[in-house]
Amino acid sequence: MPILHEKISTIILAAGVGKRMKSKIPKILHRILGRRIISFVIELAREIGSEQTILVVNERSNDFVESLDQSVCYAIQEKPLGTGDAAMKGLEKVTHDKVLILCGDVPLLRTDTILQLIEYHERQNADMTFLTCQLSDPFGYGRVLRDQNGRVMKIVEQTDATPEQQKIKEINAGVYYANTKMISSALRNVTTDNEQGEYYLTDAIHKIVDSGKTVSGYIIKNKEEITGINTKEQLAQVRERVKSEWFGLLMKRGVYIEDPATTNIDLSVKIGDGVHIRPYSFIEGNTTIADGEIVGPFVWIRDGKVIYSTDA
Repeated sequence: MPILHEKISTIILAAGVGKRMKSKIPKILHRILGRRIISFVIELAREIGSEQTILVVNERSNDFVESLDQSVCYAIQEKPLGTGDAAMKGLEKVTHDKVLILCGDVPLLRTDTILQLIEYHERQNADMTFLTCQLSDPFGYGRVLRDQNGRVMKIVEQTDATPEQQKIKEINAGVYYANTKMISSALRNVTTDNEQGEYYLTDAIHKIVDSGKTVSGYIIKNKEEITGINTKEQLAQVRERVKSEWFGLLMKRGVYIEDPATTNIDLSVKIGDGVHIRPYSFIEGNTTIADGEIVGPFVWIRDGKVIYSTDA
């Protein structure tokens, strides 16, 4: 486990209703190769060495997620009053002086990226640091406003940005690291004076800057890492990225996946050395494939049991 210079708490914002998913299942509980979206983010917090993880959910999601992970504590956002309000619900439960805030629907973020963000924060002697990225098409994202010296001044959301501000390519990626008391104080001064009539977490940035503190933006180049999931189409796109990386790792180990396009292997599956996976093979759940086995073609295995096979 990575060693951080001090103990931190992590808040994961997952209270969004997720209307665009058009599903009765809460957005964060949809699966990618057998693993729930939110589980990727919880695992990220664990991998960086966070001492405490707080999941902020809405009342509808609460019944679904409370049994998700016993190591996580939960905060409820009763009404959808914005990201700032959701963050405040999480901050009420924080026990450490430093806090990392993540989004529950962004499963591709890497451990190294978060550790680099924290290291950058410390090198800059900043009071708050957030993740940014340059996008050729920044539509929908909050824009990062800097002064002539490159210092962060504020974030303006898409709906509140002027036509000139909408031309800015640097966007907010929704990952924040800060002193707990400072961000809590800033959020208490945030208002709903915006197009959405909500409390924006991003408004805490200019509150902190206006108080004479330093906010820095850590720019990453890999825009895929910050991909959020709001629709079934985005869920499928992220699944393909996860699948490509997962299959790549397996094949580097010597597993031969003959036709990746027609094959599905859950992240929970344990595969031995020298295994050959034939086309149209679906291997899911708690399944172990022994060394040297040939699987398929045209087979479905779930939790170690053959559900379908052309040999059956």
